[in-house]
Amino acid sequence: MNMDLPAKDPPLRRSKQSLHKKFIRTLLLVAGIIGLSTLVTVGVMSAQASAEHLRAVQQYIEEGIASKGSVLARNHALALRGLTQDNAFLDMQRLLERAIKDDPELVYGVYVSAERETLAMARRPLAEAQTTPARDAWRSLGLSEADVVLKDDRVERKHRLGQDLLEVAAPVRDEDGELLGTVRYGLSTKRMRDALSVARADAAARLKHSLALLGLLVSVAMLAGVLVSRRQARRITRPISELTRAAGLLALGDHDVRVNIRSEDELELLGASFNRMVEDLGASYRSLGEMNRTLEQKVAARTVELADMNRDMRLVLDNVDQGFVTLSPDGVMAHARSRQVGAWFGEVEGAQTFWRYLGQASPEFESAFELAWSQIAEDFLPLGVCLAQLPERLASAGRTWSLRYLPFFRDGKLEGVLVALTDITERLAREREDAEHTELMQAFKRLVHDRADFEVFLSEAAAMVASIAGHELDESPVLLKRALHTLKGTCASMGLTVVAQICHELESELVENDRVAPARVGELEARWRAVLEHLTSSGLRTQRLVEIPEKEYGELVTLVSEGSASRWELALRLAAWQAEPVEKAFGRLGHQAIELARRSGKGALRVVIDAGGVRLDRGRFGAFWSELVHVVRNAVDHGIESPDERSARGKPREGLLSLRASSEKNELCIEIADDGAGIDWEAIRRAAKECGLAHRTQAELLNALCRDGVTTRSEVTSVSGRGVGMAAVLSRVRAMHGVLEVESKLGRGTTWIIRFPASVENVTGSRSGVFPPRAGANSALDRSEQR
Repeated sequence: MNMDLPAKDPPLRRSKQSLHKKFIRTLLLVAGIIGLSTLVTVGVMSAQASAEHLRAVQQYIEEGIASKGSVLARNHALALRGLTQDNAFLDMQRLLERAIKDDPELVYGVYVSAERETLAMARRPLAEAQTTPARDAWRSLGLSEADVVLKDDRVERKHRLGQDLLEVAAPVRDEDGELLGTVRYGLSTKRMRDALSVARADAAARLKHSLALLGLLVSVAMLAGVLVSRRQARRITRPISELTRAAGLLALGDHDVRVNIRSEDELELLGASFNRMVEDLGASYRSLGEMNRTLEQKVAARTVELADMNRDMRLVLDNVDQGFVTLSPDGVMAHARSRQVGAWFGEVEGAQTFWRYLGQASPEFESAFELAWSQIAEDFLPLGVCLAQLPERLASAGRTWSLRYLPFFRDGKLEGVLVALTDITERLAREREDAEHTELMQAFKRLVHDRADFEVFLSEAAAMVASIAGHELDESPVLLKRALHTLKGTCASMGLTVVAQICHELESELVENDRVAPARVGELEARWRAVLEHLTSSGLRTQRLVEIPEKEYGELVTLVSEGSASRWELALRLAAWQAEPVEKAFGRLGHQAIELARRSGKGALRVVIDAGGVRLDRGRFGAFWSELVHVVRNAVDHGIESPDERSARGKPREGLLSLRASSEKNELCIEIADDGAGIDWEAIRRAAKECGLAHRTQAELLNALCRDGVTTRSEVTSVSGRGVGMAAVLSRVRAMHGVLEVESKLGRGTTWIIRFPASVENVTGSRSGVFPPRAGANSALDRSEQR
């Protein structure tokens, strides 16, 4: 394999304009700009100096005229004082006319009394015969009523009688200072204008002379500069011309060319660098020729090496149990992919998008993947957010695959995404089998530990499963949603996690599609039947027990032995033992609250129980306890804050949940209180407004809070967020003729109060307790918590 050297370029063409000429022309241009700038600067400064001189001359002349007029006006004011007092009107007229006649700069004179009557007036040209002026003769001068009589001396520029004048005025006062009138004269400014004209002409002549002299000096300086520039240009451009010639020879292939520059400046360094560059270039050409002789062997060896690497990589990809495929930024699959992908989903020829390829296995996956991948193509959202929206699982033909997406980049831009597929069908089956086994063990443990309560739960849950599986609630999605949500909560509280998870999935499907698939409902029914069959096979469900507290048993023995109670009273006590103590129901709710707080990161939770010794009929109140789970779960999930949040708000790090029951004044009262964040009524108001519900009064807000679909959570969890639980609670309380109330303060906590008619319960005493028991207690509850 031969490599040709670069072809020689044609000889460099001679430049039409040498660097020497450009340098001289640039210097001339710079000198011309400097000379012109100097001329303009001197001209502007001379003009400014001339203008200042003219203003000074004008001010000097004007001040002289004003001084002369002011002296004249004040002197005549003194003379007119006596004439006015003597009523010598002809002498006043003669005084003004003589002043006009003797001073050619005076244009007019007028004397006006304090009553604005013209006593004397003279103006150019003077009349030959003396006449008495009219009373308002001063109006012919353009004087106004306000300015005709003045109390102080005044000097002003005026335009009267068709010319610019300097008017001076002085008041005439008697010996007591009383104003008799005002005398004023108008002085011509012609002398000032003539003097200014002469000064302007003189300044213009001096400016022209200065500019001519400066122009001559600039021309001489530019000529001298040209002569010096030619010499310096020749000295500077000679080394550059030598470098240009050497570069042309180098371009023609002369690698032996060198330059010899001795300018003792940067050009000498440039010449030395050029010589070193030529030497390095020659060495490079010699090395390139050597490499050209061995390149063909190296390419062949590298080709064999790459083929071995590709073969090894293909062996790895074809023998792993995962599937790998690379996608371009537009979602098209690369041709090279692991063999497992083709074995799972079939081979494909040509270019095809990933979602279209897997769409034959799952149309739902195709639509979801295509929608999420379009966000990557638009490049609007962050890449991590877009990848998180891609489907993570694919289910088809009874098998399930997990998908991981690993992006790779080149030069900071997305080049593609590696998709890793793993068949997790067997793993999911094992996890499901383990979960079902754990669920059965929890159910058996509950049955042994608290058989009576668990039987009530089984009865209520079986009724809900039957209504769901029998499609009795299909016509009312709201009731179906409530049933699923309640069944999920009660099963989770009893440890039946698989049944609770199936209910959660059915809830999600109902929200998305407004219906549930019969197959999924059948899965719920089958799992519930398996739980019941397991419990029945244990033989424990065939026995019915009545639990008797030791203290109450001792009290009964005392009453019987002493004979102090009638047979009717004894029968009532014995019958009451068939009812369930509220303390046990509160205990179940407390256990669930503690476990939920632990799972949700709320830390330790202190539960206080005060059941008041109340017992309730299991058959009537079993469903109520199932619905009350929602209140407890909301108290923990919505109300109780995390330990750090509680510390920041000045609260104990340990949250508090209180469960109380009492029977007073023919009324049963059940309270559930927490010291959490409280209800955000403004958020409830906004949610109610969005749903079109009334939201003005507190009662309307409570009604909205207990309506289906109203929630303040932005995301749905397995615990809350669907806006169903409180609606189910309110429905159950009203069905039992009860009343639901709430008291809540933002940041302080919430108390739910449920009132029932007292006829539905029996009171056997009063007792309170703290859950869980304090350290050192030996109750069964304490021992179970320790296990």
